[in-house]
Amino acid sequence: MAVITIFGLYASKKRGFGRALARKLNYDYADREIIRELARRANISEEYVESYEDGRFTGLMEILSKTISMNFIKRLIGGSAGHIDSKIYFKLLEEIVISLAKRDNIVIVGRGSHCILQGYENAYFIKIKSEWEERVKTASQLLASRICDVEEYILEQDKKEKKFMDYFYNVDWLDPSLFSMEINLSKVSREEGIQQVIDLISA
Repeated sequence: MAVITIFGLYASKKRGFGRALARKLNYDYADREIIRELARRANISEEYVESYEDGRFTGLMEILSKTISMNFIKRLIGGSAGHIDSKIYFKLLEEIVISLAKRDNIVIVGRGSHCILQGYENAYFIKIKSEWEERVKTASQLLASRICDVEEYILEQDKKEKKFMDYFYNVDWLDPSLFSMEINLSKVSREEGIQQVIDLISA
């Protein structure tokens, strides 16, 4: 019985690895579920949560919330809509990740879950990485020609991840001490990586 978090940069294949690991272990898998629950608790749309996480609305909404009444903001974004700022977001994120961990037998992907659960009993923190060339290839497939400069897009996503980890957790986002294991999917197959995790949690 274990809680496994998966961290990886954009186009590192972390989600595919996490889903495959959960299937192999017959564990629950949590990724999109976190967005849905955040949206439900904050009374906002899932798209709003995604936009907030992506950094597109964060600065604007937090500046507005300091200078304009929340009732006015709610009227602007739609009737009985809720509101989210950094404090609300992190409080809800922390509550949701901890509640997911209490289920046990679960794989949780991203959003700094490995930081939230540091010290949590039976929790294992897996870092997934791929070499740059492999990330570019994977990103090109994911983006399907929607982005002209794929390499620049990857670098921008890395900057956003670093900013997220700095802002919410005040940690070096790549600090190896935060992880139980690192798996380079450019060096080993997904199946080999999954077996490494199974060996770790079974030890």
